[in-house]
Amino acid sequence: MKKKATLIRWFLLLPAVLLAQTAAAQQAPQYSQYIFNELAINPAYAGSKEILNINATYRSQWTGLEGAPVTQTISVDGLTANPNLGWGAHIVNDALGAQRQTGVYADVAVRLATDHYSKLALGISAGAAQYVLDGTMLQTGSGQPDAAVPEGKEVKILPDAKIGVFFNTQRFYAGLTAASLVPYKSDKLLVATPRRHYFISTGYLLDLGPSLRLKPSILLKEDFKSPTNIDLNTFLLLNNRFWVGASYRTAMPLFTNLEMKQLGKRNAVAVMAQLYATPRLRVGYSYDISLSKLNNYASHEISLGYSFYKKSHGRIMTPRNL
Repeated sequence: MKKKATLIRWFLLLPAVLLAQTAAAQQAPQYSQYIFNELAINPAYAGSKEILNINATYRSQWTGLEGAPVTQTISVDGLTANPNLGWGAHIVNDALGAQRQTGVYADVAVRLATDHYSKLALGISAGAAQYVLDGTMLQTGSGQPDAAVPEGKEVKILPDAKIGVFFNTQRFYAGLTAASLVPYKSDKLLVATPRRHYFISTGYLLDLGPSLRLKPSILLKEDFKSPTNIDLNTFLLLNNRFWVGASYRTAMPLFTNLEMKQLGKRNAVAVMAQLYATPRLRVGYSYDISLSKLNNYASHEISLGYSFYKKSHGRIMTPRNL
């Protein structure tokens, strides 16, 4: 027990040490349906469902606006033969105007049982990302060459890593992640690379009746150089098959000196639905609308998930709803 308690303290301490460091540039990709696949945010999530999962997401932000962000992700995770060791892999492609980032990552999570119903995991994700700046899509305005704008494509492949902690029971979860941990600085680098980001997430599943459940959750995104992004989410689960919910996204100057009136352009709302078309197949959609001058451009996000359930005594074991 003493050895287990020491490991738990180190699991909680390591991200705190990373938070004390700071690493300017492209922002982290935005997701609305992250709660259905938190591996894209936290590597410690790998194996938390205790079954093999495949997930894919396509997001078009501010559809119709030239150069608006478009993001695609695909991930897979599960447990190894050792039930205390989760594994995962994910690919992210994020385009914003003339910039594009494509990353490939492998995830490993060590899961430690704190009691019969809860586990604490430490996860590490390592990989590489290709950053591209397409100078042919940029115009200087003056018609004269600009040293800061490449004439063709500027391409750079760099290592990347993130680390996270994830605690979950059958009803509650909380996670902490430090992403973009590998610093890279060069006066010759024209492409924009992400600054270090930190994510804090938590949620809880409540029973409202025999076939109705409520799941509130929160996600905080911080880089200590711009306002803190906050997502407030509420979902209802009907008959263990259909999720419907909404999200409110805003920003607060927790570590900056900006006035609140300057942050209104960051506010947005989203409505979402997730349907288990079969016990194995999940289909989801979210519709986001900005509460700013960009409200003429909606954002759309589609997600798909497929689970490979285990059988016990001839019956398929369903996953946890959390």
